[in-house]
Amino acid sequence: MKIAFVSDQIYPRTSADAEQIVSSLSALGKTSEVTLISFCYSYSKKADKTDIESYFGKECTFELRFVSTLFRNIRSFEKVYFALKSVFLFGTKDFDVFYTRNIPVLIAFMLFTKKRLVFESYRPWPDRNFQSRLLFKKLSKNKRLLGIITHSDFAKQSFLDAGFGNEDLLVAHNAFDIDEYNPDTEEEIRKELQIPLNKLLVTYSGRISAKKGLDRFIRLAERNREVQFLLVGSEKRGSIEKAAEELENVMVLGWLKKDYVFSLLKASDILYIPPTLIARDIVGNTVLPLKTFIYKASGTAIFAPNSEDVSEVLSHKKTAYLVKPDDCEEEEKGFRELISDKQLRTLLGKNAKEEMLKNTWENRANEILNFIKRSISA
Repeated sequence: MKIAFVSDQIYPRTSADAEQIVSSLSALGKTSEVTLISFCYSYSKKADKTDIESYFGKECTFELRFVSTLFRNIRSFEKVYFALKSVFLFGTKDFDVFYTRNIPVLIAFMLFTKKRLVFESYRPWPDRNFQSRLLFKKLSKNKRLLGIITHSDFAKQSFLDAGFGNEDLLVAHNAFDIDEYNPDTEEEIRKELQIPLNKLLVTYSGRISAKKGLDRFIRLAERNREVQFLLVGSEKRGSIEKAAEELENVMVLGWLKKDYVFSLLKASDILYIPPTLIARDIVGNTVLPLKTFIYKASGTAIFAPNSEDVSEVLSHKKTAYLVKPDDCEEEEKGFRELISDKQLRTLLGKNAKEEMLKNTWENRANEILNFIKRSISA
């Protein structure tokens, strides 16, 4: 099968969606002919396969094609330009399926080609606003849209409510390939960071922003001075970084290579997902974050919100310690219990890692390919 994945992002880039897309395409490319069509600026160097492999640590089993623009512009204009130019350059090519996560691309290919499409989304788009709901309600009746792949049951429900049938939707949780990593030992990592082995280490890895609810992380650090806290993924000196500077027990690291980050996660005692719905329901940019699966694979205990999306893959006191979102009192109480119970932390990490052994990108790719084939033959 020949699949064109059309993405209005520039690669490589430091974002969870870029990591997710490259990991997914790398797995899909092992059994199908896959081409990544991505955005670039004419005056910038275009990434080659070596760049992709070096940056993401994944085999680049897919081909690379580019849609360029000469000038930088407002990002929303760039997205529309990219979508239209992608249709012009590739809309008549002999791909079996065009696959995208971008709404402008989806609309452009539906309007100006007769090609079959697959849309993937971590967001519950029909619930976001009236326009999105209207769009997907109309698309639910178009047979050229073979189906929608969501990253969670939580997101799937919004498309069901918009008129899609259950057979039109596939929940494909994200994944992680544990066997690709050979992490440094806990002793080596802690020695580098100058953190004693007997000191509890609580780590958050990912985009660092108040929009992610990380003010809660800072609050926990203020109230638990005997614990070392670590933020990994800083790209600027924002409000969270400034707050961290005021606390001796908070360390901030920049964006690091994936294998080193995984070593940091394994060397930690607790991995933190902010127990808040701000990023999911108000900011709208996070639903069942990719870090959840990386955290699980590390074998380190996870502290996270008991929200509809996260609880699809984490169970309280089985694979994680879950607390009610946006409840500071319960968060503090739960955190104190977890830091005081080493046996519980060990059990949570062990169970979570075992669940991830079959949750590979290759297995996810096979689910997606089977879904596409069923949709084509239906």
